Amino acid sequence: MSRAAPSGGTGAPEATAANGSGATAVAPGLGGSPDVRRTRPARVPAAVLEACGYFLPRLMFLQARYAPQIHWGDVALALDGFGLTEIDLGSAGFWDEWRARWTARAEVYVAAAVASTTAAGQARAYRGAAACYHWAEFMDFGDRARKLGLRRLVRTCFERSLTSPDPAQDGLGGLGGLGDDLGGGVRREARALPAGSVCAQPVPYWLYLPPRRARDADRPLACVVLSNGLDSMTEVEILSLAEAYLDRGIAAVLFEGPGQGLDAGQTPLRVDMESVVAALLDVLRADSRLAADRMAFLGVSFGGYLALRVARTLGPSLRCVVNFSGGPRIAPFATLPRRLRDDFRYTFGGGEPLDDDDMQHRFDALAFPSDPAPHTRVLSVHGALDDIFPLADLVELDRAWGTRHELVTHESEAHVCLNMINLCGIEIADWVAHHLRPDPR
Repeated sequence: MSRAAPSGGTGAPEATAANGSGATAVAPGLGGSPDVRRTRPARVPAAVLEACGYFLPRLMFLQARYAPQIHWGDVALALDGFGLTEIDLGSAGFWDEWRARWTARAEVYVAAAVASTTAAGQARAYRGAAACYHWAEFMDFGDRARKLGLRRLVRTCFERSLTSPDPAQDGLGGLGGLGDDLGGGVRREARALPAGSVCAQPVPYWLYLPPRRARDADRPLACVVLSNGLDSMTEVEILSLAEAYLDRGIAAVLFEGPGQGLDAGQTPLRVDMESVVAALLDVLRADSRLAADRMAFLGVSFGGYLALRVARTLGPSLRCVVNFSGGPRIAPFATLPRRLRDDFRYTFGGGEPLDDDDMQHRFDALAFPSDPAPHTRVLSVHGALDDIFPLADLVELDRAWGTRHELVTHESEAHVCLNMINLCGIEIADWVAHHLRPDPR
C-alpha cells in the first residue's frame, strides 16, 4: 500500500500516489506543473538567491529549540520555481508571491500537526507552521488586516504547540495552570499590564522560566527583558534570542508595547517605550521568584534604539543593557531601501498615511544627544556595513559614554550581523550573564 507524503515543493502541498497501473500522479503545486514529475530536488533559483541572499539567514534565526523555526529545506521547497521573471524586492508583486508560497508551506505543517499522533510531533509541526506564517508576512505592508491575520496565525500555531504544565513537577510556588510548557523544562506564563496603567490598551508580556537544572535553587532568578524591533514577531526572533538566557538559568520576559507584535501597524509604534518598560520592571521586581537587583534589558534592531533610551532613563534599575544593531540616530529616510521605507512607514503610521517629509521629521525627532552617560553598563553590537543605524553615531556615543559603554563592531556585517548572529548571541548572553551574577564584583 502506498501513502502520499506532503512536501509543498513549490510553495503548496505536493504529493505523489501510485495508481493501479503503476503510473504516478503528481499533485499540482503553486507555480508547478500537474503533469510533469520532478527530475531534481527542490532548490532556490539563482536569481532569488542573489536577490534575497542578504536576509535569508534571518529566516533560520539562531538555532532555536523552543522558538518556531524553519530549515533550509523549507526555503528550497517554498521558493523553488519562483514564478516572477524579474526579481524586484521593492515590488509588491514579489512579496505577493513570497507570501503565497510561505503561507502554503505553513499549511503543509498545519496538516502535519493535525495528522500527528503524538504531542511531540504536533508541537514541532505547529512551530514549523508558526515560523512559515511569520516569514509569509514579515515584509508584507500592503494590507493591515491581512498582515494581522497572518500574525495571529503565528501566535495561534505557537500556542497550539504548548502543553499544560504539571504543577507538582514545577517547584515554582503552586502557580500551575497559569503557564505553558515549551518542553525541556522551560515554562511560559502569560500576563499583561492592565489597560490604563501605562497605555490605553493592555500591554501583554510573557515570563519564561528556565529549566530547574539551569537554576540556582537557593536564589531568585536574574531576569532579562527583551524588546522587538519593527517587524519581528515575539514568538519567533525574540524568543529565539531569549533561549540563550534560559540556558544560563536567567528568566526572560518578552513584551509587546504599542505598535509591536500583533499590534504592529495597527497603532503607531510608541517611541518612548521606556515608560512601558518602567511599569513592567515595577511588576517584575514585585515577583518574589525574580531578583529585583539583577535585571537587564536587550533590544534588537529598532529595539536596540529603544534599549539605548531605556539605558539613559532607567539605568539605575538595570544591571546592564544590550543594544543589538540599534543606534542613537536613523539614517536619512530617503536613503533607505524602498521596502524598508515601507516598513518604517507602516509601523510608525499605524494606519495613518505618512509621506517622506513626515517620516524624516519623525526620524529627526528620534535622535538623542550623546550626553549624559547612563547609570548602567551598556553593550552595543553592530555591523560596520549597517545602512539603517550608522556606525559613526555609535562611535561618537561610545566616546561620550566612556567606561559605561562597550562597542563591538563586526567589519563585514550589515544590520543585525545576520551571518554572525549565532556567535553574537553567545557572546552577548555571556556578557549579560556576567553582569547578572549574584556578586557583580
